[in-house]
Amino acid sequence: MFADLNRAFVAEQRDPARSPHHALAVRTADQLLGDLGMKYRALPCHFRVDRATHAELARVTRLLTDAQDKLLAHLCATRTAAELTALFDVPPAMARHIDWPTLPDSGLRILRADIVPGDSGYWFCELNHFCGVGAGEGYHSAHTYAEVLGRPVSALSPFRQLALLYARECRRAGLTRIVVLDTTEHQRQGFGQQLLKQRHFHLLVPGVEVAYHTERTYPEHWLKPEEGRRTLIHRVFTFHDTDDDGAFLAAVRASGATVTSMYEAELRMHRLWFALMCDDGTYGQLLTEEERAAIRQYVPHTALVTPDDLGAILADKDRLVFKRSYSYGGRGVLLGDHHDPRQLRDLLTRDGTGWIAQRRIPSPPLDLPSVSGAPVPHHLVLGMFLYGDRTAGVLVRGAPDSPVVNLSRGGGMSWAFVG
Repeated sequence: MFADLNRAFVAEQRDPARSPHHALAVRTADQLLGDLGMKYRALPCHFRVDRATHAELARVTRLLTDAQDKLLAHLCATRTAAELTALFDVPPAMARHIDWPTLPDSGLRILRADIVPGDSGYWFCELNHFCGVGAGEGYHSAHTYAEVLGRPVSALSPFRQLALLYARECRRAGLTRIVVLDTTEHQRQGFGQQLLKQRHFHLLVPGVEVAYHTERTYPEHWLKPEEGRRTLIHRVFTFHDTDDDGAFLAAVRASGATVTSMYEAELRMHRLWFALMCDDGTYGQLLTEEERAAIRQYVPHTALVTPDDLGAILADKDRLVFKRSYSYGGRGVLLGDHHDPRQLRDLLTRDGTGWIAQRRIPSPPLDLPSVSGAPVPHHLVLGMFLYGDRTAGVLVRGAPDSPVVNLSRGGGMSWAFVG
């Protein structure tokens, strides 16, 4: 699997006899991220994935997203807005901005599927929808690392695939401006001004104005209908990254701007989806056999934590990971074997919010090189980007201290190139 394929490959990169420029390559990759205004680090290596595995992960990403679309359409046809709000724990302030009738068809398909490379296969643990799914810069830092190392690689940037999706949308709708829209709250988290995205938009969407703004710098006259109707908005923040309960983005949409990922997309990031997919008895008839087979093979069994099932779930806690149903960014994740049953019961029932229990996938750490010392074991999570129908993977994120890998909690990023 992934670790076996890369163990010797990564060790080679730190071998002074074969790669005397390793330390320089690491510094250069980190410097690239720093120059982009990002506070996150590059992993001190790059990875590879075989062509067949890459194609299979891309196929499964599409299948799971198709399955999710069918389930969403069914739920919207059979439940009221109030019932959907309750099912997905939607904050009341956000619910006010959701266009419920258009929910099944809202926005462009823009997501990153997070994948755990296990002992004996690959397991999809989350589908992260919306424009701001981060870390595409991992491709560019890893590409730079490989060049300085003297082992250049060839692949397509995820930002290229995104720019091509937007080029088609701008031609279709007659749009002449792309705005990368941020918030001051999200800016402080250290993702920079999305300079590489902007560069790709300039290069691959010719004749279109490209700008970066927050709610404080967005020109007021762009909120007029004649300006809004020619504007495409690329949102890079979540609802929780706003300090106005989402009102500014709602005003931008009301101007007539095309918001390629409105707050509706955040319902698609909800951790309940895999529980619905695994409930074959209730929802299986809505899906194709190929989609059901992909779920059985690639999705760890996931279930909503309910009072009726809590006792059995706690008895099996050491084999489970618990995720708050509406959260992201590595927040709201509990490893069952890190808590005693009484403590875990309290955490799962304390504030009345929903939780899902997902089978934990054994994933052995991989030793990654260190410039100043011995190799350090890292836990890894892969990410497959999907823009429209174009995949662009595989992002690799790693952390040395926890299987819950997240950039905002000390993790680093790199890329797995096909080869």
